[in-house]
Amino acid sequence: MMRRGAWVLAAALSCLPSLVCAADAPPLDVVLKPHQTAGKVDYVDVRMTVAHPDAAAGATLVHMPLIVASIPTQRYDGDALHARDATGDLPLSIKDEPPTPFLSYRDWQAGRATSGDVTFTYRAVPRAVNEKTRNGPLFDLREEAGGLDGAGFTFIAPPVAKTPYRIHLHWDLSDMPAGSRGIWSFGEGDVTTVRPAEELATTFYYAGPVKSYPADSGDRFHMYWLSNPPFDVVDAAKMIDKLFAYVSNFFHDGDESYRVFIRKNPYATGGGTALTRSFLFAYGTSRELPAGGLEGLIAHEMVHNWPTLDGDHADTSWYTEGTAEYYSVLLSLRAGLSSPQEFLKRINQRADDYYTNPLQTLSNHDAEKIYWKDARAGHVPYGRGWMYLASTDAKIRAKSGGKHSLDDIVLAFAARTQRGETVTVDDWQNAVAAELGPQARTNFADMIAGKMLVPPPDTFAPCFRRVAAKEYPQELGFDVDAYMAAPRIIKNIVPGSAAQKAGLQEGDVVLDGPDVSDPSFKYEKPIALKVNRGGKTLSFTFRARGKPITGYRWVRNPRVSDSQCKL
Repeated sequence: MMRRGAWVLAAALSCLPSLVCAADAPPLDVVLKPHQTAGKVDYVDVRMTVAHPDAAAGATLVHMPLIVASIPTQRYDGDALHARDATGDLPLSIKDEPPTPFLSYRDWQAGRATSGDVTFTYRAVPRAVNEKTRNGPLFDLREEAGGLDGAGFTFIAPPVAKTPYRIHLHWDLSDMPAGSRGIWSFGEGDVTTVRPAEELATTFYYAGPVKSYPADSGDRFHMYWLSNPPFDVVDAAKMIDKLFAYVSNFFHDGDESYRVFIRKNPYATGGGTALTRSFLFAYGTSRELPAGGLEGLIAHEMVHNWPTLDGDHADTSWYTEGTAEYYSVLLSLRAGLSSPQEFLKRINQRADDYYTNPLQTLSNHDAEKIYWKDARAGHVPYGRGWMYLASTDAKIRAKSGGKHSLDDIVLAFAARTQRGETVTVDDWQNAVAAELGPQARTNFADMIAGKMLVPPPDTFAPCFRRVAAKEYPQELGFDVDAYMAAPRIIKNIVPGSAAQKAGLQEGDVVLDGPDVSDPSFKYEKPIALKVNRGGKTLSFTFRARGKPITGYRWVRNPRVSDSQCKL
């Protein structure tokens, strides 16, 4: 039963694109029961009933990752995950699939043929984190301020069947204080929706003494928090509400809701992660908002709801991250949430990030191999995709005399995706070639191969002018893997690098230094290291940058007024 203070949302059981109608979808019932001891959530019991899976002996029934984007999950080793059907206890065997760069799946297979409905039960424990916990995607299940938050990826094992289910999610808050609330990405309280079972994993869960904006449950946009953030959360929510209205209208979105959840980190850094129709934002102990502010971060993650391509992450991340980077900046300007001056600051920051990333010359597939190990590789599709899309937009506008733009292709793709169609990289190349001719295919091949891009002179015209600029690529000056390993060692020093000139030597044992694998690490700031050399503690400070190269940035055209900067 729901505790007082919570309300119930029942999603309309209409036929979503590419899905079957509610009447034809088999039921999938999920009950989440968080438990609180001494004011803290210490576990959440999960009970999931799958209607008549009719699985043969040895068939995989449910699965979940062991690692997802470097974040550990609940695992459910041994007999932690239990199954029962009409016959009684259902024995399960565990099979771990070969790991991939993003997900390492564990499968639970039926020990015999199933009979009738199958009910799975297991207990998830919030992950223990502290000031030394490495930052990463915000997937892990955590306790916070008497509540919990996290993504289904790390604690829910959904059925592997690809057919849609009529999912009914119920929060049992009987072991929580009065007034506690349970929220899912698709709604608060009891939610019923027709969707693939995998969306139990690709969504967020939030429960406890939750505060929210707005009070009206009928609105499409909602923001939730447990701890009080170090900023005016209501003002932020109003801004994001306006942003969502503009962005969702641009992408011709339907009437589905969108939810933003807030998490407090016990370490300095923050960040954000987008999943289906929702976004989890975290702030750290430094109390600093990310570059570009909260609006810039959430705009990026919000855009992720619409532009997608079907295919492997290595082949498509330039598009998903590139469109999020490009449209988060552009639509914020169009919506009046940022000024031309702020727009200029943001595009120059992205240009700097692109030209100073020493791994930007890796091919898409080579960058993917170390995507989750090295933050610089993780940034490759962001900068590369942004620069390529901005350049492509300028070329399309010039070739069509201003009649067409990148918007035409991206919106057409988004509409096809919303209808349930598959859109691929080949579709992208065909669409751009139709606008620009055969040279577009060569430009695309150069981009995915890692060739440094030069934006056309009229990119972002007429408000801004492209100019050449001296850029300094990031260069740590020694092996990143050895530096981040245990013990941390200075190895393979680059001759003539700033690190060598500062006095670091081969074999120095690092006692203290920044986590350069953290996506929030800033190379433009001096790096301070303490090392042990022959029993002595030595300190060094240097700037981790290499020889200058020619990059590009933009300056304001003073002859064009702000009112003309619509782009």
